[in-house]
Amino acid sequence: MKKAVLFLLFIAGLLVGLGTGGQMTDGGALLPLPRPSKGLPFLRIDVYYVPQGKVISLDLEEYVKGVVASEMPPTFHYEALKAQAILARTYAIRKMKIFGGTPSRPDADVVSDPNVDQAWASESEIKKKWGILFAWRYWAKVCRAVEETNGLVLAYNGMPAEAVYHSTSAGPTESAVDVWGRDVPYLKSVPCDFCSHSPYYNPVTVKIPVATVAKNLSSVGIAVPVARLVDASFMVPTEISPTGRVKEVTVSGTKIRGLEFRKALGLKSTKIYWELSGEDLVVTVRGYGHGVGMCQYGADGLARLGKTYLDILSYYYPGTQVVYIFDE
Repeated sequence: MKKAVLFLLFIAGLLVGLGTGGQMTDGGALLPLPRPSKGLPFLRIDVYYVPQGKVISLDLEEYVKGVVASEMPPTFHYEALKAQAILARTYAIRKMKIFGGTPSRPDADVVSDPNVDQAWASESEIKKKWGILFAWRYWAKVCRAVEETNGLVLAYNGMPAEAVYHSTSAGPTESAVDVWGRDVPYLKSVPCDFCSHSPYYNPVTVKIPVATVAKNLSSVGIAVPVARLVDASFMVPTEISPTGRVKEVTVSGTKIRGLEFRKALGLKSTKIYWELSGEDLVVTVRGYGHGVGMCQYGADGLARLGKTYLDILSYYYPGTQVVYIFDE
């Protein structure tokens, strides 16, 4: 296992050192990468497929196809799909036992549940979901995006990057330090005005009964009497990030992270504010996801403006490079 890690480090570091992570133009944009003349080694990944409750071993590139089709709408621009393919592959590489990664289970590298790892489904399940009218057209599009980025990963300082992404930032993306408390050099907030076509871009208001709020907060260890929740000062946001996302909420003197609060209440994001209205908590939500890394709708917007997958990745992950897992 250590040899595999060292091999990956050597290869990725060599590629970065040689500048094969894309050539820069005078304007700073990345140019396409040269392809290696030899085929890539055959790699297998073990996936715990939740619907069937079993581990499936499959080719890494086939896994990436299933992730792209599950994580990003197939109607998105082709360059956005290619960017997604590289992120899906990078995420997988960081998890795989063969590379000394951090598997999600003792018996599998990754889990198909998006709440644990990346969403993944089999080709047959994906086509069934899309329907016979669109299945072959969309699957061919996804396959092409994956095949044309075969073996490419996102790297930082010679190692696979943390390839986190989300649906809709609805404004600037978020810095990793403001979500997970860890400062990652290439996971900084960047302006994102490219996702306005997302259904999650505009504010959406949801009403949650106070009794439901109390019940759900108890699931994260906060016992709150329903009678106390009707006091507007009983539950307040006590820390807001520079992008306007709730980092921390104080409930009855107990502090809870914004991510946990969002999960407990089943909200799309932490870009929220709320007020009490009778027996309901009225929450206004913008965006979808944690907000860190690539905004998927933003990637689609950039692609429709003529940007390539390399442009997209360099924008959302500044300082990174796109490299091949293996080369000659």
